[in-house]
Amino acid sequence: MYIDKYKVEIKGNKYHEKTDKKMTDQVLATYQSDDGMNIKKLMNILEELADNHDANHNITFNIVMKQYDHD
Repeated sequence: MYIDKYKVEIKGNKYHEKTDKKMTDQVLATYQSDDGMNIKKLMNILEELADNHDANHNITFNIVMKQYDHD
């Protein structure tokens, strides 16, 4: 299966220096591309990102599949 574009957000806790508080559910990193790729290659990227950011739980996917227009 071919994926036309993707966006991956890594969320977690971030320390705010000015307020001296921990902020939860913050976007720590974003990876995205409009260059398509095979889903197997994308899975390799997702596994690498999860390992590098210690983000191996509570993973959510939003997938949109559009029907081919034959006209």
